[in-house]
Formats: sequence, C-alpha cells, structure tokens
Amino acid sequence: MFLRSKHLAILEARQYSSAISLMKRLLLVFSLGLLMGCASHNSQQMVVLDYDDFGPQVIANEVLGMAWWQWDNHGDSRHRNYDVNVIVYRYVALKDVASQYPVNVEKKIDFRYLHYQKALDYLDEKIAENAIEAVTETLRKTREKIIKELGR
Repeated sequence: MFLRSKHLAILEARQYSSAISLMKRLLLVFSLGLLMGCASHNSQQMVVLDYDDFGPQVIANEVLGMAWWQWDNHGDSRHRNYDVNVIVYRYVALKDVASQYPVNVEKKIDFRYLHYQKALDYLDEKIAENAIEAVTETLRKTREKIIKELGR
C-alpha cells in the first residue's frame, strides 16, 4: 500500500510538472504573439508633407487653412511660394506634435497639424470627386505616402 501511494505521488508530481511546463509554453507563445502584433504596428507617428501635397489652396484650405503663413492676415499680392509644411500624426497627442514641430514666426517656419484620420477622410473625399485628374493623382500619391509611413 505504501509503495502504491508513493508511486501515485510520483505520478502526480510528474503530471503537475507537465502541467506547469505546458502553462509556461502557452505563456511564451502568447507573449510572442503580443510582441509580433506590436512589431507589425508601424512605430512612426508623424510624417512631414508639403501644403501642395493636399492639392491647390482652393480645396486644401478646408483642412489646412490658407496657403500663406498663418500669422499673416492675407497672402502677398504678388504670387509667392510660402514654405508651409503639414504634419500628419497618429498615436500621439497634438501638443506633442506641436512641441516637436513648433511654428516660429521670426524664422518663418510654419506647420499645419492634421490628424491621420482627418487627412485620409479629406483625401478620400477629394479623390472620389476626381475634379481634375492631375490633382487627383497628387492626392492619391499623398494618401499612399501617409499609409506607407504611418500604416493602415
């Protein structure tokens, strides 16, 4: 009887050890799955584009404001190219984007900040309208670049 209970105790210990080993393996597989899921998520949170990547001012002003510097009341009476960049951002707070890309009046550095989803919604709408093929092609390329850089 004693020998039998000792044998059962050894068998139970082996089963317990096997169960622990199986749980460790499952935990490892689960952890690796989580890590791979995180790795497939594009870690880039912002992309810098030109104002013109969103089409001519007549349509882009819907989401970006006018093409001249935001601190001016109006643009120059003569045609002038203002250096206005657009930061499309995702998975980051607007205040963090603005602190990384600050507007500087003295140095004439102007940024517009556009959330990823708002940018895609705007681009999808204007691409669907297809008013001018050359503009539509520019908008398609901009959309592709945003998705390439920031993911789907």
